[in-house]
Amino acid sequence: MLYIIRLFYIVLVSSFLHADDKLEDVSLQLQWKHQFEYAGFYAAQEKGFYKEVGLNVSFKEFTNESSPVNDVLEKRATYGITYSDLIVDYLNGKPIVFVANFFKHSPLVLVTQNNLKLPSDLKGKKIMGIENTVKSTAFLMMFKDFGMDLGSYISVPPTFNIDDFKNKKVDAMVIFSTNELFYLDQDGIKYNVLNPSSYGTEFYDVNLFTSKDELINHPQRVENFKNASIKGWQYALTHKDEIIDLIMKKYNTQHKSRAALEFEATQIQHMVLPSIFPVGSIDQRRVKMMAEDFKEMGLVPEDTPLDFSDFIYETKNDVNTDLTQGERKFLTSKGSLKLCVDPDWMPFEGIKNGKHIGIAADFFNLIKQKSAVNMELYPTKSWQESMDAAKTRKCDILTLASSTPSRLKYMDFTDSYIKLPLVLATKIDKPYTYNFYALKDEKIGVVGGYAISEILRKKYPTMNVIDVKNIHEGLKMVERGEIYGYVDNLMVIAYTIQHDFTGLIKISARVNESVALAIGTRNDEPILHAIFEKLVHTVSEKEKQEIYNNWVSIEETKEMDYSFILKLIAIMLLISSAYLYHYFKLKKYSKELQRLSITDSLTGIYNRMKIDTVLQYQHDLYARYKAPCGVIMIDIDYFKEVNDRFGHQTGDYVLKQFAHILQTHVRVTDIIGRWGGEEFLIVCPNTEIDQTENIANHLKEKIAAYIFTNGVKHLTASFGVSCFGNGKTIDDIIIEADRALYLSKDSGRNQVTRAKI
Repeated sequence: MLYIIRLFYIVLVSSFLHADDKLEDVSLQLQWKHQFEYAGFYAAQEKGFYKEVGLNVSFKEFTNESSPVNDVLEKRATYGITYSDLIVDYLNGKPIVFVANFFKHSPLVLVTQNNLKLPSDLKGKKIMGIENTVKSTAFLMMFKDFGMDLGSYISVPPTFNIDDFKNKKVDAMVIFSTNELFYLDQDGIKYNVLNPSSYGTEFYDVNLFTSKDELINHPQRVENFKNASIKGWQYALTHKDEIIDLIMKKYNTQHKSRAALEFEATQIQHMVLPSIFPVGSIDQRRVKMMAEDFKEMGLVPEDTPLDFSDFIYETKNDVNTDLTQGERKFLTSKGSLKLCVDPDWMPFEGIKNGKHIGIAADFFNLIKQKSAVNMELYPTKSWQESMDAAKTRKCDILTLASSTPSRLKYMDFTDSYIKLPLVLATKIDKPYTYNFYALKDEKIGVVGGYAISEILRKKYPTMNVIDVKNIHEGLKMVERGEIYGYVDNLMVIAYTIQHDFTGLIKISARVNESVALAIGTRNDEPILHAIFEKLVHTVSEKEKQEIYNNWVSIEETKEMDYSFILKLIAIMLLISSAYLYHYFKLKKYSKELQRLSITDSLTGIYNRMKIDTVLQYQHDLYARYKAPCGVIMIDIDYFKEVNDRFGHQTGDYVLKQFAHILQTHVRVTDIIGRWGGEEFLIVCPNTEIDQTENIANHLKEKIAAYIFTNGVKHLTASFGVSCFGNGKTIDDIIIEADRALYLSKDSGRNQVTRAKI
């Protein structure tokens, strides 16, 4: 009997404990059929990540009647997955919210018959799947770069049947690189791929969204769904075999083979790029670029403001920012906290008329409003004086500082709230420098006490780093030629040049370092660090952006005694006129000097120095984002004979014509430069080795067909093709292209040779 009572009690208690555990039913509308494309969502469901946050999710597979955006807005689904046309729908007034992005690159590509290598080869050809719709924007923009429009080809309505391409019923077809390429490879079909991203048109895919109504009425549910989905994707990408087993068992409505799913999973890893981008993250700059592309194609009214503040979902801050009773008691006993600032570092901060101004000042004013913490300025005349005051405990807080080993001896630091790239400022006549290390023998100025000073001295021990009092002193020393350059963060230098050194100083290099700025607190009172670690998170990203926007174009004006205006106005007009004349003359000279510094004087295309800069930039892109880039080295065949037979003046004219051919027949995104003598170099961003070789072959034909004037008539050229790759330096890439070029010459010239990768 006692056993029965206990059993009854357990069941009764259990029912009460789980009475509130009922899961909320929500649905996710997919943009296509079940496949590995949605692996993260399956993982979140099957591994219990949705259940952990109180959700029971059902997946709605795509049908011919499906429209993810309309299905969500009309409440046939709670959440949806769609293409980048989501941006167009928002800008055209639909009440939707962009919650998370999972594919950083779209898998939509154009597969063409093997003999069709370039977009221009598709003129008059049959193309399946490209229509005048949002989903075709990337292809239409790619065609636009090659002088093509909707009337340049024959549009065939999509049947979603790859057999139409295999049987050559169409010349090209829109496909997913994650799917159809597997079947083409399996059947041994030869083909070529035209990827819009190779021509500078880059769109997102697998975009998670919901309605504004869902966000307003269920904000926590939106947060939970997003976080669980991200967790699911992180799991799926690291447990591909397990998720493929799951798809084959439960979600394989397309009856895909395991090999096909494995191919798709591998391709999708390159779409999500989890080692480069946080899974699920949204880059507002990318969204704006896509919106501008949609505007250019007429899909969004030209006067539509590109404001995404209500569109891109900002995740809730998980940091607990509430101060404890003990922390508040400490602040009360402390009275007023003393703030040390940099008195001359605008627009970030400064002291004017005894008041703290700038971005940091606005940031701290918000903290005061949100927390009621009592703080007051401890005035200093230099950053070094502020640092000394922090060391001797005359002030409690550094408002904007970077953590360094020496500072950690007397300060603690919160999470950073500003991250800044470092740049080098020089006189206007100095060349742009892509290799900062090359300046190791020059005098470089840095404000004494800045973290930058420690960074440079540690990384470049032979560099002659000169401590200066402040940025104005540093830039004046540059102007006078006392030091080669001055290093500081980009925004501060740009601000100061704009206000005080226009036409005299320029930014001449990007230092391969950045500084993360945080709030520094005295470390003999560790409770201060705990308090400000919370307070730094009370200011949202949106509020930070508003503060930045208030200062990026700020103009300082000096107070004036208006009683003297009438007496001084004539003199001011004369001085202003003289200044403006000098300014515009100097500005014109500076622009011309800058143009000349990067231009080959004979051909008018970029010179070797500029191409070196382009190569460094593309190398940095590859190192960070694995963005492909091709390199073509070109040499005019038998050019010495032209000079010997027709004279050097004709030879110069041939070089000009040759440069013109290259400019006319490359893509708008390609960068051309004269490498030296009769050698030219082309840098092809976002281009794989196969496509780079196609571009070189196209140029080879155009050059051979061109009729040069002054009796020269026909000339040919030899080509060497290389590309960026893991572990390759810029020198490696150039050496590869150069060797390939000489193989072309040794094999009879008028040839394209690709480097052995």
